[in-house]
Amino acid sequence: MEKVRIIKRTMPDGRVKFIIQQKHFLFFWWWVDAWINNDVSTIDSFSTLEEAKKEICWFDGTKVKEERINL
Repeated sequence: MEKVRIIKRTMPDGRVKFIIQQKHFLFFWWWVDAWINNDVSTIDSFSTLEEAKKEICWFDGTKVKEERINL
């Protein structure tokens, strides 16, 4: 089951944005812009598909890798 997707949104004036969407945290059958599941300051709208693909890792559940550094 898909947890995240990118949609293309074309504005009335012709501008295009690529939006990262997630399943709603309560209503899992709804797709919502990612900021709704995170917070208002979350940037989920990008001018190019390449930018959106680069940033999708922050929303798809990819784990942060931590590594202990010995001094």
